[in-house]
Amino acid sequence: MPTVNILIAIDVGQALSQQNLDNCVYMMDTNRYLGSNGAGNDELHTVCLNGQRLVWTVVSIDPNLPVAIGGFSSNGHYPAAYPNMINPKSVADTSGTVWGANVNEANTNAQYSVNLLVGDDNTPMSFDPFITATNQ
Repeated sequence: MPTVNILIAIDVGQALSQQNLDNCVYMMDTNRYLGSNGAGNDELHTVCLNGQRLVWTVVSIDPNLPVAIGGFSSNGHYPAAYPNMINPKSVADTSGTVWGANVNEANTNAQYSVNLLVGDDNTPMSFDPFITATNQ
């Protein structure tokens, strides 16, 4: 099964200016053919298959302002987003900009939080996209 790549682009300057991520997150993935929707904002709904690998990559629109993924959570549980469904881990040597997880069970409309470290001071900010994983 192919890896599902999820790109998260952040307008770090605007996010720091307004102290939140409202209208500063632009997401897309490589699974539109399976029904992923909501690309271009912070409410991406990734549709994938049970058993696929998900890889999240975060980038700053301004290359002079850093951003990294600090972790994932769901319903206040940290660090696992959905420990039985996905349990993302940072990919070595990426400074927290790339995380990956295998999808281990089917689930519908699973909302999870992406916890970011924004700017030079690593200001914590988060947003909540969705995953639906189906059995083949």
